[in-house]
Amino acid sequence: MGRPIPVILNPAAHSTKAARRADMLLALPNKPDLHFTTGPGSAAEIAERLASEGHEIVVAAGGDGTVNEVVHGLARVNSTRPDVGAHTALGVLPVGTMNVFSIEMGLPGRDLEGCWALITAGNPPRDVDLWLANDQYFIQLAGVGMDAEIIQETPWEMKKKLGPLSYAISAVRVMTRKPPVLCVDIPGKPSMLGSVVLIGSGRHYGGPVPVFKEARNNDGLLDILIFRGFGGWEAAQFLRAVFVDGYGPSLDLDYFQASEFTVTSSVPSPFELDGELARGTTPVVFRPAPFRMRVVC
Repeated sequence: MGRPIPVILNPAAHSTKAARRADMLLALPNKPDLHFTTGPGSAAEIAERLASEGHEIVVAAGGDGTVNEVVHGLARVNSTRPDVGAHTALGVLPVGTMNVFSIEMGLPGRDLEGCWALITAGNPPRDVDLWLANDQYFIQLAGVGMDAEIIQETPWEMKKKLGPLSYAISAVRVMTRKPPVLCVDIPGKPSMLGSVVLIGSGRHYGGPVPVFKEARNNDGLLDILIFRGFGGWEAAQFLRAVFVDGYGPSLDLDYFQASEFTVTSSVPSPFELDGELARGTTPVVFRPAPFRMRVVC
């Protein structure tokens, strides 16, 4: 066997369970080489170092935020390697608050042994679309407007205590405010205005619900859902589209696919990538990265 597969663990995801989780990982067959994060940005730094050392696979053990950081670290190194076959691949052990990317990839929930078996089986990696929002990478989803504001206003202590419910509580507070006017510009189409813009590389957004029914994470396209307003009527149309008959012609929702587009705002607005608040504010240009991310699962 070669050297152990490195696993980057975010102990802060559930700090009281960190020791037990580490013990569970170390008890897996072909014991992994654990690397613990120490704060924001740490997972990206560790992933970049491990990729530079020539590891074929680096595994993110955490939620979507940890996955996003590891993607950034791997992408920094992979971008310097013209030979895609030499790119370091991503593995995922979903142990965070939100694990949307692992759902998209069809991983067996929080079954660590099952996920680890897939990583260590020796199967060839899958190529998954990788995207840039200005100069920041993302692999699953993004959003401008309300959902980014919700993430911005949900402190870590609240997420640790309440889990996904914390986002719902913040959403109630954010929805009482007047949203900014967002403008989406897709080459070759008229500008479109809205109050919320949701973006998906894959079908899932925020959990197991397939918000973007037509999305495929290897088709070179992002799916874009624009809420022209955001009230009870728009929410009802959204729920009907997701759970009943999809996105047909609507007075309140626009659904498009594009490989590149720009979102501007009437006031500087935050945006989120893979469920984590991004650096900076609008305007933001979404476009494909020059290479895809190899994923072992």
